[in-house]
Amino acid sequence: MALGRALTLTAGLLLQMEAVDQDDARYLRLLNLYRSGGGEEAIRQLGALDAAVLKRVMGRLAPGMDDVDLRASSLLETELAMSLAERSRWEEADVHFNEAWKTSLLIDSTTDRLSFQRDWLLAAGLFHHQLIFVHLAEEAFTRADRFLQDAVRRYPRDPQVLLAAGSLLDWSGSLRWGERSHLKQAEELYARARRLAPADAEILLRHGWVLEKLGKDEEASAALLRVLELEAGDDILYRSRMVLGRLAERDGRAAEAIAHYEAAREAIPSWQVAHVALAHALHRSGSHERAREILASALSMDRRSADEALGGWWSYELGIALRFEPLFERMRAEVME
Repeated sequence: MALGRALTLTAGLLLQMEAVDQDDARYLRLLNLYRSGGGEEAIRQLGALDAAVLKRVMGRLAPGMDDVDLRASSLLETELAMSLAERSRWEEADVHFNEAWKTSLLIDSTTDRLSFQRDWLLAAGLFHHQLIFVHLAEEAFTRADRFLQDAVRRYPRDPQVLLAAGSLLDWSGSLRWGERSHLKQAEELYARARRLAPADAEILLRHGWVLEKLGKDEEASAALLRVLELEAGDDILYRSRMVLGRLAERDGRAAEAIAHYEAAREAIPSWQVAHVALAHALHRSGSHERAREILASALSMDRRSADEALGGWWSYELGIALRFEPLFERMRAEVME
């Protein structure tokens, strides 16, 4: 009888070991599939695995992987997490984001690990920032803020990390029901980024604009006038001119406001808001006929996008978050075979 029990236990252990080997082999096949370009199928199959089983598999395999496989493994689980977050399965997504981060801790090269983790935190934050505009969900904001604040703590002298964290708080603080403290936090982050990258036009624009929102008009003007001295993109010049025009108009400097609105209109003629602001300033200054001409021209425009109708509002609010796609695509490309 004892021999029978021993044989039964041995058979059970052998079956258990076989199941373990099958789970490990299955995961390695999925990882190879992912690295060879079969991302969608690899993510689908990974999602079909029980989370507890996946955790045990990674506990066995990860310590023996090389750095490229570890990065690929982290990204594969990150993509599964993102697919769950896109379906508002927040708690399940959190589990996989956490496991993806733990995998990154095993990358042996310190330089590679810190670089990957910087990009990973930034990508995770920007991804959730994008989701805010899709789901209008508080869950997306809290997660975006958590990832980006973690990035700021770990990489306090990285201007792009500071810019991304600031843009999230700038957006939330600018809402009708937003917290003013978020604007103050955004201003502090932009100021830090500006000290590290004083000639970055995007940082100067966003710092100047948030200063204007906080009522610090002189400081705002200084930052935005600096933008005009740089070789900045038309969209950045447009927005800088619009805020400078608003500041001048509010201060009673009509001619200066009109000049800024004219320059904004010339920078991107298809964005309507500059036309409306210019017409308004002309009307207030007594140039009624010219104001009517500008408004008539704006009303006759072929509006094909929200940006054209709203003067670039969408591309500003989403602008930093839209950096997620090229960032994550680069991370993915670096682990492909």
